[in-house]
Amino acid sequence: MSVILCMPGWHSERTDKGLRATRISPLSDYQLLNGCLEEIAATDEGELWLLCDAQTRLAERVATAERLRASTSGQAGGLKTGGR
Repeated sequence: MSVILCMPGWHSERTDKGLRATRISPLSDYQLLNGCLEEIAATDEGELWLLCDAQTRLAERVATAERLRASTSGQAGGLKTGGR
């Protein structure tokens, strides 16, 4: 196995079966439940870079949704609806 450059936030290596990249930082349960992957396999460096980039962007957006959910649910208890 040999280590190759991929992109920040990922550790990548060449194996007998192709290329593999794993995240350096852990994902939240929310990110995992919403499609973010901890590991990616690819056949060439271009494919690996594109998949890592897509997964990085997805994880960022899912983390934003997770923060939004947390802030919205925190406000829900204090909201009054209807009536006077």
